[in-house]
Order: sequence, then structure tokens, then C-alpha cells
Amino acid sequence: MAERTQCLPDGTGYLRARLKGSIDAELDWGNADTGCTGAVRPTDGGIRVRFTRQSGSEGQLVLVFGIAALREGTSAKALPVNVTVMREGTGEFYGTQGDDKCTLDQVSQTPLVGIPHRSRVYRIVARGFCTEPARALKGNGSIFISRFDFAGRVDFDVEDDADDAVLQAGSQKGKHP
Repeated sequence: MAERTQCLPDGTGYLRARLKGSIDAELDWGNADTGCTGAVRPTDGGIRVRFTRQSGSEGQLVLVFGIAALREGTSAKALPVNVTVMREGTGEFYGTQGDDKCTLDQVSQTPLVGIPHRSRVYRIVARGFCTEPARALKGNGSIFISRFDFAGRVDFDVEDDADDAVLQAGSQKGKHP
């Protein structure tokens, strides 16, 4: 039997978001069956947090939050965030294409594993909203994300460059999620 995906080992991970438009959904993803990863963005030293979950027969739905101004272990309020929504396997990509359309009301990080283990993994909790939609990167369509909140993880020992080609292709030049 395959092992179930868990966002955080202690069971406290989640993603909640309201999406309206080309994807119309009220997301309420709990820890079980939700993948969450986070790492350092190679472009600016900020972080990227990714949440993934199977969305019925439509494949994997992925939300990526790029936070350029957030550094290891810090908490903050009113931070700009870039949001990308993808439906894997369909070619559907939507992006705010810059970090001037969404804001984190508040964000905090607490260590999951630290010294003496020398691992720099944090539980990240954030709440935010968007003032403009994420637009289709190819073709027409958009998704307005009126609110979102999440608890996931970010690993500062890892640089997240695996998705850069995909995320850069649709972002404005020089702005990445």
C-alpha cells in the first residue's frame, strides 16, 4: 500500500484559499494528502512555498507562493507575494506576474528541526489576499484569489530551482514566484 502524502510530520499543515474564475474552488486542504515544500529562491534569496493536491479527475492542482522579502526565521506583516496556480498535466498556468498584486497580512516561521541537528527547516504560517487576478500565461482566463492562508514548511538548506523554467516562462521578465 502506498504511503499517504503528509504536509507536516506533526499533522498541522494546511492550505485554504478561495479561487474564482477559470478555476472556481473553495480549497480546504488538510495535512493528509497535501504535499507542501518550501525552499530558497535562487534568484533573490527569498523563499518559495508550494502546495500540491490531487483535484479529482482533473489532475494535480498546485499553488506556489513566492516571497522575495522573507528571510530565514523571520516574521513579518504586509509583505508582497507572487502567486502561481497550475493544473499539472493540462497546460493551465495562471500567475500574478509580479509581487505587487498579492499581500501577506502576516507570516511567521518557527523551527521544526534545528541545532544540534544543523537542519534549517521551519514551519511557515501565513495569511494573505490578492487585489488583482492571476492571469493565464497562455490564452485567456484568470483566477481571482480573494484570500488564502497556509501552514507548510520551508527548508533553508535547499535551493529551489526545479521549477524555475516553468515559473519564469510565464512571469514578467525579472519577476518570479
